Amino acid sequence: MELTNYAIARGFNWKYLNNDSVRLTVRCYVDVFPWRLHASVVYEGPEFAIKSLNNIHSCGCDIMSDGHPRTSKKWVENAVKGKLVDKPTYRESEMMRDIRRDYGISIPYHQASTYGFEVGCRPMLFLDGTHIKQHRVQGVILAASALNGNNELFTVAYSIADLETYDNWVWFLQNLKKVLLSDRRIAFLSDRGKGPKEAIPDIFPNDHHGYCFQHIMQNFND
Repeated sequence: MELTNYAIARGFNWKYLNNDSVRLTVRCYVDVFPWRLHASVVYEGPEFAIKSLNNIHSCGCDIMSDGHPRTSKKWVENAVKGKLVDKPTYRESEMMRDIRRDYGISIPYHQASTYGFEVGCRPMLFLDGTHIKQHRVQGVILAASALNGNNELFTVAYSIADLETYDNWVWFLQNLKKVLLSDRRIAFLSDRGKGPKEAIPDIFPNDHHGYCFQHIMQNFND
């Protein structure tokens, strides 16, 4: 993780030449450039000590930009979890600002949102679609929301689609699944509409799916 932090902050990428339980050798991702590091385990670990380092970045550190190939979901989680412990009200915009300041890169908003859901909300997502009621704009908003520790609504993801259909919910849930940080089981709640009712077990077959009691009552009344 420290090597990843260093590479992100310096704006270059690396690749493994050797990586096992007792030694690590990496070099600049561009083969013709000389940056190279070798480390070995200290006693029985888990710490490693650097044995040799050629710290010349003649590649020009040319990926110091808005993105970096090593800013994974796991990396974002480690980068901000300490601050979230100290400040439970740590907002997504603050996460993005601090990562930009500390590492010189920008992360997508969805990475900060999904981290907030993982550490600050119950493993429960409310799915719903609502029609856009403007004469110039037609379509529906598909949304996944949660409740945080203060029982406040926390929007995890949303999208605009032409109709609330099975295919659109499948696309929405597939993209939601890609950005979730962990494999913890989630309880989904929906209004028993045909789209989420069929799409949830197809995309999240091992998770739970319940129905909104208010909508069930309304259906009985209707």
